[in-house]
Amino acid sequence: MDKKMEDFLNFVQPKKEEPKQFILIKYPGIVQDVDKALQTMGGLQLISQSHLNNHSLELSHTPNNPYTSRIMAERKTQDNVSSGTLHLVMKVRRKKSNPKKMKTKFLGLINTVYSFDVMCDFQYLPLKKRIGTDGFDDLIPRLIPTDMSSALSWWDQTQSLPTPLFLPPYQFSRYLTPSTKILGRETDHTEKTRRAVRSGYGQNLRVERKALSVTVMANDEFPLEPSTEAVEEAHFRCKHDEPHRLLKELFNERPMWTRIGLLYRTRIDDSLLRSILQKYAFYIQSGPWGRLWCRFGYDPRKDKEGGLYQTLMVSFRQHGSIPERQRLKVSSDRAQTINQNGDANGKIQSLLFAARSPTLRKRTARNVKPIFSEPVSYTYEQGKLPRVRQMWYCVMDVQLPKAVEELVGMVETQAMPTEEEVREKGWLPPNLLDRIRDLIKEDVAKTSKELEGSMSMNGEEDFI
Repeated sequence: MDKKMEDFLNFVQPKKEEPKQFILIKYPGIVQDVDKALQTMGGLQLISQSHLNNHSLELSHTPNNPYTSRIMAERKTQDNVSSGTLHLVMKVRRKKSNPKKMKTKFLGLINTVYSFDVMCDFQYLPLKKRIGTDGFDDLIPRLIPTDMSSALSWWDQTQSLPTPLFLPPYQFSRYLTPSTKILGRETDHTEKTRRAVRSGYGQNLRVERKALSVTVMANDEFPLEPSTEAVEEAHFRCKHDEPHRLLKELFNERPMWTRIGLLYRTRIDDSLLRSILQKYAFYIQSGPWGRLWCRFGYDPRKDKEGGLYQTLMVSFRQHGSIPERQRLKVSSDRAQTINQNGDANGKIQSLLFAARSPTLRKRTARNVKPIFSEPVSYTYEQGKLPRVRQMWYCVMDVQLPKAVEELVGMVETQAMPTEEEVREKGWLPPNLLDRIRDLIKEDVAKTSKELEGSMSMNGEEDFI
């Protein structure tokens, strides 16, 4: 075999040199010192480790400050950065004698891009200005240990370091990117928008969630009538006439109601009631008539009888005989109704009364499930425990003889309040509302004590 044939058989194709792979970091700032820029991201070693482990890069312009919020970089591969375009790393050299002549050298391809297109949170600098000078003192050595030795002896110091007042950040922003939906404009409910939504292809059949009810504060002007969109939306949500008739009759009976009162009198589902209330009344959020739905066109501040509708909040959290609404959605008045249906329901009634004992309430709440969905009564009756531990009553819905006497006596002797006093406190003085609240609590305590006494006499005979 000659030499040419031997060279041909031993021929090995040289390996093709693959281009080097680089990463691109779009630094959010003007880089004058590369080393300092790398230190703001943890140093070159940490950057390489984060990249190889597929972790995101963190940037802090004050890396020695622990009270700072770091910026997280967004990582994108070459495929997601561009389509049909390559990012190259080139080295360019200019000739000193003739700067127009350049020499370029291809170094490699960029396969990963890091960009800091996120929101930069507040940066807290623990500094204290020196008195009489323009300098500042660093408070970090006084706030936290700076090394292992000082950390181990931090609590053993006999004399504590005097530290100026410094409030560390309670919480940084939960979102890295700003959102336009948090402070977006309110939805347009005009007829033009309605026609645009209903016309065309791909109509969304899902019922839109719209808040067309009117909410006012205590000192605002009360509206005289609902908007056309609110009336149309109420008829669209509820096409039956009966719920509309019930609400109209109730607001003709009296101009102001609590939501619990409307639920109790109409027996309408809560979600349906919310969708049609916007047609008949507006909501008062604060003031003497706060938490009430008021009929359009009525202003209790101009009617002396509006004092009868002033709201009164009463809390019964100290009474263990009143079940928590989340745990036990049944009460004694429901238990009396249950007992009429046989022995099985009689056993359930025993469990309900046993649940009024503080020691057994938790165990019974796990075994007893809601039986009826009867709404909570909006009135307070003497000798009858409320079904929830916090209630808002209208003054006229407190059916206590002593409370009625106090109300009548105050109305007969009270001087006519001014217009400003009515807007701030209502027609009734605050001491009268406090007196009615005390009477309610006294009656609840008396009824609760009588109930617990009757249960202690029964002993264990009612338990299964």
